[in-house]
Amino acid sequence: MSTTPSTTENKTRVPYTVLGGDREREGNPDLPLTVLLLNRGTRVYRSEVLQEIERLRPAEIISLEGSRNTYDLEPLARKFPRVRFIRLHRQVSLGEYLNIGMDEARGTYVLVIWNEMRISQVTPRALERVAEQPGVCTVPVLLNQRNETIPTMMAPGFHRKRLKVLPFISRSDGMLSLFPYDHCGLYRRSQFNLLGGFDPEIENPYWQLLDFGFRAYLWGERISSSNQFRIVMTSDPPTQDTTPDAGYRRFFLKNLAIRFDKDRGVLPRSRFLPFYLRSGATFVEALREFREAAAWVGLHQYRFVQDARTIADLWEVPET
Repeated sequence: MSTTPSTTENKTRVPYTVLGGDREREGNPDLPLTVLLLNRGTRVYRSEVLQEIERLRPAEIISLEGSRNTYDLEPLARKFPRVRFIRLHRQVSLGEYLNIGMDEARGTYVLVIWNEMRISQVTPRALERVAEQPGVCTVPVLLNQRNETIPTMMAPGFHRKRLKVLPFISRSDGMLSLFPYDHCGLYRRSQFNLLGGFDPEIENPYWQLLDFGFRAYLWGERISSSNQFRIVMTSDPPTQDTTPDAGYRRFFLKNLAIRFDKDRGVLPRSRFLPFYLRSGATFVEALREFREAAAWVGLHQYRFVQDARTIADLWEVPET
């Protein structure tokens, strides 16, 4: 087995190094699965995490390492010869990193998890049943270390024309979530690619997730839960930065400002002045952002099947 790294560039022209993974794996023939492992925090138990993933019998495992040098990559690549380790040459947003992982993946289904998650309650047979659910992504029930369910399902609502995102607990299979919490879930790779993946121009993970989730529903997809899919988080849930910034403005124009007209989505010119007055951007910046969003909407206008207000009507949030 060779651990000689190869360098690749994806369609966003971000260079990265791929180490290991030069053998074909015999995975579960009933579930062509790639596992994308995201890494953060402590990496003390990396071998144990990879061994736990191998129990699922995936066709391939890809570990996304970030842009920092990791001293243990070559020893891990020798110990786990079928795992591909990807390290970027520069830092990018989390969503863009996931896009690269999806580009590298070969499986029909892609399971995205963090190294701080334990999947001992997940079985290959359970994942096969999860894969039968429709939609671009099926999200798990997330538990804390005391085995208590964390409210990670997300529902959108509007109060006085302002968006509110409310967390709740999944009570049954198939309940809708606006987006996959912490990016974790079982994705259908072809549907993910048809949606265009995560927007690399939005750096804040929160607005990036909201953009992906709204676009999924605006374009006729869905994101739902499965109670057969239970994952334990060994650390506290990450803090979400909901501060409005340039990423929020891009999210707003691509999603909340869209009006569905007969059979297409449009970004009305009348939305520019209110957008500019509330954006906090200069007139030139706001005009450029609005024109870019309008061009994007025009390119994809017939992908839209509804607008954001219609999406909010899909939820009746249960008591948590």
